[in-house]
Amino acid sequence: MVVVEFISTLAAVLVIPAIIFSFWRITQRDEYTALRDSGQKLNLNTYNLRLGFKRKEDDPLREAHIKLAKIGFLHWLLIPVAFFLVFILTMLAILIIGDT
Repeated sequence: MVVVEFISTLAAVLVIPAIIFSFWRITQRDEYTALRDSGQKLNLNTYNLRLGFKRKEDDPLREAHIKLAKIGFLHWLLIPVAFFLVFILTMLAILIIGDT
């Protein structure tokens, strides 16, 4: 039981750093070089993500910024999904291994 608790706690603690790392790796792609060079902050701040949709139609960075914003919002949705998945897997492990 202690092992299940340790693994589930570790998984829950690592959810947010894993999502942040995943988003950071995406921002390092070559297609976002122009956004990085323009000084745009490429982080999971929802205000910065929404700015992509407010760019003018003729802005050359608009497409890349909108694509990155969609990926960022998807990462935000993955946080509760990942916590729920950890919870479900923990409950299944407790049911299978038993509560001792």
